[in-house]
Amino acid sequence: MTQLFLQTCTPNIERSKTYFENLDFELQDKGDYTLVYDQQLRIMIDHSRQGRKGLTLLKENWDLEIDKIGRLVSVIEKENVHYFVGPSGTRFALVSGSSVDIPEAQSKCILGNYAGISLETMDIKKSMEILQILGLEQHSGSIEQGWISCMDQYQNTISLMKPFACPHLFVNPSGTFFNGGSNPDIITEVRKRQVPIYEEITAFNTKSAVDNIIIQEPGGLSFFVFND
Repeated sequence: MTQLFLQTCTPNIERSKTYFENLDFELQDKGDYTLVYDQQLRIMIDHSRQGRKGLTLLKENWDLEIDKIGRLVSVIEKENVHYFVGPSGTRFALVSGSSVDIPEAQSKCILGNYAGISLETMDIKKSMEILQILGLEQHSGSIEQGWISCMDQYQNTISLMKPFACPHLFVNPSGTFFNGGSNPDIITEVRKRQVPIYEEITAFNTKSAVDNIIIQEPGGLSFFVFND
């Protein structure tokens, strides 16, 4: 089984914990990191000063995939973890070992329906090739449309965006929530809880109303809270 986590770092672990608790995530300390989770999304907050935001993938053994990825990009190994940076500039950490025990979440966070991770990439074909090596396959979108969504057999989803395809700020990696007509109510709740809004987006609204937002947690991960 492959487990996929958004990974972030923090200048202040208590401030980061408070941020996620305010969004109704559940937290569990795991020693070197804090696990942040709900019924849909898994995040690791790295406690170390060497922590960086990116993606962490965990399964028993990555030897075959590491050999293939090493032919495309540089791979660095440290303490049984292999690191590489794809064309999106996102750092991937491939951890070989036992799966992380994730408690059963009691609820969803207030951000709505989680749709996966979004990456803007300078080379969508090479990024797609890397994701295929990691076990994800295209299931929607196309290069012609400017985006491709990939999923593996465990429902891990990563969407790739071409440069300049999105009329809003883009921070790699970003968690994405698609909420349809309920998004204005979710934005209202975000404001009510005084969660800082990184960007208010009106580009998709004919009346120039704010119907999509981006928020950003203390370590730099962004979350797209969108209609669709």
